[in-house]
Amino acid sequence: MKASVENVKLREQTTDHVVVFEKEIEKNDILKLKSNNLKVLRLTDRKVWVRTNGCAVCKTLYASDVVVEKVKVIKERNLLYTLLVPNNSSLKELLYNLSQNKLKVTVLNVSEISDTELTERQLEILKLAYKLGYFNDDRKITLTQLAEKLGVSAPTLEEILRRASRKSVKYYLDRHT
Repeated sequence: MKASVENVKLREQTTDHVVVFEKEIEKNDILKLKSNNLKVLRLTDRKVWVRTNGCAVCKTLYASDVVVEKVKVIKERNLLYTLLVPNNSSLKELLYNLSQNKLKVTVLNVSEISDTELTERQLEILKLAYKLGYFNDDRKITLTQLAEKLGVSAPTLEEILRRASRKSVKYYLDRHT
C-alpha cells in the first residue's frame, strides 16, 4: 500500500508518524499494523497516527543534527527521506552512523539550499504560523503550542522559523534596496 509520512516526531525511545495512504485504509490494514506491536489511531479515511518503538533509522536521526523534512514510503521496507543537513561533515557522520547500524543507504541527491529559497517545510510552517496568528501583535498561539501542533520541539521550531524569516527578509531586501 503506497503512503507518505506527513509528519514525524522523533523521540529517544519512540517515534510518532502521521501516515497518509493513497487509498482508503481498510480495517484489516489497521489490524495488520497493530499486529506488529504498533500503536495505531485512524485520523481520517486515508490518514493514521502510528507510534513505533523507534527503528534504527529514527533513533539515528534523533541523535543527529538533521531535520527530517519529508518521508515517503516507496515499498514496505524502502523509505525516501528528505533531510536538511547543516553541513557535509554532519552528512558524513550521519551516513557513518547509519552504516554502523547495518542500514543500507543510498544518497540520491545533495544540493545546497539557496540563501533566499524556502524549503517546503519552512514554507508550510510559515504559512501555518501566520494562519494561526503566531505573528500577530496579540500573538494567538505560542511557539510551544505551534511546536506541539507540528510535532516538533520548540527549539527546533524556533530554528526553522528563524531560518525561514531570515530567508524571507533577505529575499525582500534584495528586491527592494
